[in-house]
Amino acid sequence: DADADADANVNVGDTTPVEAVGPALDTVTLDTVTLIDPGQAPAVADTSGWNYRRSASVDIDGDGEVERVVIAVRVEMVRGRPAWDDGHQWQVYVEEPDSTRTVVYARRLQLGTLTLRIEAGSGSGPRHIILVEHLPDLLAAYEVTYRGPSEFDTHARYQRTLDPTGELASPTLP
Repeated sequence: DADADADANVNVGDTTPVEAVGPALDTVTLDTVTLIDPGQAPAVADTSGWNYRRSASVDIDGDGEVERVVIAVRVEMVRGRPAWDDGHQWQVYVEEPDSTRTVVYARRLQLGTLTLRIEAGSGSGPRHIILVEHLPDLLAAYEVTYRGPSEFDTHARYQRTLDPTGELASPTLP
C-alpha cells in the first residue's frame, strides 16, 4: 500500500527562526523527559502488527552518514488503510546504516496521534527530531537530540493541558 510505503517522505520542519516565534533557544530551560514505556517491546515496521509507518532518510546526527528515522504504529489494516480506533502503540526509532536501531519514543496514545517532523538543516550539522502529541486533554511538543546509537536526549518544548471537550463544547448563553 502506497500509504504505508517504508520510504515515504516525512515533512521537513518549519524554517522560521526561533527568535521570530519565541525566545532564543539559549534563554529557554528545557525539561528532560523520557518518552519510552519500558513495557513496550521495540517495533520494527511491518512486523507483528506494526503495519503503518513513515520514514525519512537524513543525516540526523551530523556524522556524514544517512540514518533512517521511522515512525511506526501498531494498527490493523483494512482494505489497505489503517483502521484507526481509540488507542494505538506508537514508536519512533533511528536506524543506522548497519541496521542498529535506537528507540527514542514508545508510548500508547489513547485517543491521540503523534506527528514526527525533522528540523530543517543548514549545512552538514546535526538536526533534531520534533515529536508532537495531540490528545484530547494534552498538546505537547518534544525535541529529540540524537547523537548516535543509544545516545539521545529528549526535551519537552511545549506542553499544555487542554479542555477535553475543546471546540465541541457548546457556548453557555446568559
